[in-house]
Amino acid sequence: MNTQNLQFPTPLVGINSSLFEKHEINVWIKRDDLNHSSIQGNKWHKLKFNLEEAKRQHKTTLLTFGGAYSNHIAATAAVSKEQGFKSIGLIRGDELAEHSHKWSSTLKRAADLGMNLRFLSRQDYRLKSATDFIESLQLEFPDAYILPEGGSNELAVQGFNSLMNDIEKQLPQWTHLYSAVGTGGTLAGLIRNAKLKPNRTIQGVAVLKQADYLLPQIEEWIGSEKHNDWNLLTGFHEGGYGKLSERLKKFKTEFEQQFQVPLDPVYTIKMVNAFYQQLKAGLIPKGSHVVLLHTGGLQGNQSNHSTT
Repeated sequence: MNTQNLQFPTPLVGINSSLFEKHEINVWIKRDDLNHSSIQGNKWHKLKFNLEEAKRQHKTTLLTFGGAYSNHIAATAAVSKEQGFKSIGLIRGDELAEHSHKWSSTLKRAADLGMNLRFLSRQDYRLKSATDFIESLQLEFPDAYILPEGGSNELAVQGFNSLMNDIEKQLPQWTHLYSAVGTGGTLAGLIRNAKLKPNRTIQGVAVLKQADYLLPQIEEWIGSEKHNDWNLLTGFHEGGYGKLSERLKKFKTEFEQQFQVPLDPVYTIKMVNAFYQQLKAGLIPKGSHVVLLHTGGLQGNQSNHSTT
């Protein structure tokens, strides 16, 4: 991938508040939203080895799946433009096909970057992982390298090795690592590539409802080797994917004003909220060193999100 737009390692920024002092913990934000101007955060890690594989296979198109607010759709469109690929996005929700005025800023940006958007009914979209459906797409688009929803696959999981190495060098004493979870690839990558040390926990915060179905796939990606403790927290979705309660909107504004760090409305705000709720519930021990992973997606701030 072109390295001209990359910043590595991304900053690990300490943040202070009376709440953290009260609970006697230290908190940092890993500003991985700064690693690339348009392929932000976890998406760069997920895509880098997949791009190498697409080129190895002499593919000329990247084809993938996502919803209206998908960071992965935005990142795939951007990287395709940068790397000279054509791009196709299969988007959940055929009601949007004839109503471009209702498109999110994410979809509009992807289209502006040259992505061919095709809208699927929710019923057809559920076939996105079915072997027969993928094979039919490959026949229809023989020049396409097909990326799964969220870009999550084995190559994506491998891509988080460099990020974990950076965090290890920047803060070898970290005890808690929080990350938002959409499809599970990022969480699996963090778990698999983190150095094994006592009293470490990796917390994945699911941003969609009923996310327990992700667990078998995450466990498969992690493998059988021993790892740090980890959890998939499924109680902080605030109404579902792309939904933002009025309380969370207020919290987002207050956090951004206090720490001068922009959060996105789909992923990182729910992760930060989960951390605060666990802290207030007494679930983070005194003396902990907490890292909040900023996974990017800031283009989502341009869209209107449903309020619950």
